[in-house]
Amino acid sequence: MTRKPRILLIAGSAEAHDVATALSGSNLSAQAILRRVERSFGPLSVPSQIWTPDGSAQMQRYLADNGITAICDAGHGFDADVSLIAEDAARRSGLPYARLLRPAWTIKPPAERAVSVAQAAAMIPIGARVFAATGRGTIDEYAPFTGRKLFLRQARAGTRSPLPGFAEAVYGGPPYTRAQEAALFSRLDVDTLVCRNVGGEPSRPKLDAALELGLRAIVIDRPPPPEGARQLATARAAVAWLNAL
Repeated sequence: MTRKPRILLIAGSAEAHDVATALSGSNLSAQAILRRVERSFGPLSVPSQIWTPDGSAQMQRYLADNGITAICDAGHGFDADVSLIAEDAARRSGLPYARLLRPAWTIKPPAERAVSVAQAAAMIPIGARVFAATGRGTIDEYAPFTGRKLFLRQARAGTRSPLPGFAEAVYGGPPYTRAQEAALFSRLDVDTLVCRNVGGEPSRPKLDAALELGLRAIVIDRPPPPEGARQLATARAAVAWLNAL
């Protein structure tokens, strides 16, 4: 007897919402997991829960207990640990897995590249005024901070512990235009941008604005997808793949 298809959608990206919307209007059953509460998007169109597996064995149990037949991994581009766990669990369980990742930006000089937030932080000179778009969870990687001030973008105020003395939150949610980003950088009088290469056009204006203003731009490379995994570039491609299973 063939199992009824049931999709696990790993969410955390804008594309995950597009996939969820498409699945909610299809004959495919789906559920989603997220690492954290999303502050820039509305609720997903399929049942979801905040949960992160602590390893492949736990994920394999989750897949079996929930009757999952395929995994569409549309998690945040920098949640590589979850992707590695999910791909391994899918492979060991004999289930199809695909990683949905929008195309990364091409980074050319004068923009600089770093492999991690910690490496980018080590590149910041004494006295620098830095705007960081790397997420609230990365703040510890900037310590000890050698610059003068770190402005950290956050979607909105939360209940986490206060930022360290060298940092100041800048609240706001996407989308942003290049002009809006340039005006913000000028108002804050920053000389350096640190951001992650999340890819896609909606997140690109901050980098373009920084380069246009002549600011130093340090871009953190996105982790690669699990080795050998099927990779999809758009939500449409992901939905087509799921429908073809």
